[in-house]
Amino acid sequence: MPLPQPQQRLRSTLDLLRQQIAQQPDGSCRQPRFDAQLFHCKGTRLADYLRELEHNIAQLTAVDTDVARRQWLADKVLDQIAALQRECQSQQLRVARERPRGDSRQQKREEYRGYETRLLAMIAEREQHLQRAETLNIQQQLIREVEQLKVRLGRCRQAIHKLELQFSAR
Repeated sequence: MPLPQPQQRLRSTLDLLRQQIAQQPDGSCRQPRFDAQLFHCKGTRLADYLRELEHNIAQLTAVDTDVARRQWLADKVLDQIAALQRECQSQQLRVARERPRGDSRQQKREEYRGYETRLLAMIAEREQHLQRAETLNIQQQLIREVEQLKVRLGRCRQAIHKLELQFSAR
């Protein structure tokens, strides 16, 4: 049996909201994103609020609720949908300290990958200078620098490997 028109529109709006939230960096924030009267959820991730909204929609579509409760719940669901949509649209406007924090291990891994890239570029640069160096002193200095950079690169790769082991152990 097909859903009535309002329920069908509500489901399609919810599906669209799920897609928008899935595209957001949904890390935890320092404090709850919404007022306690709007959401009872104490989480700080958009997915936490989406679950509460889905629960409220399930209650709204249940047959056994009285008319006054249904009207109150319908108003609340509309407010929750509007709030989540605004939150999704305003993520880029937040200042850095208010943006959701991602997984610290993932951030550390990306930081180490950046170090690795820069070290590889520095090694390549020194090796190019070494090929063009004309005096023995400059060649020896560049060889020492390349060796030091390779040692640093090795430590960096060990740190990345260690983080990836922790990441896969989760």
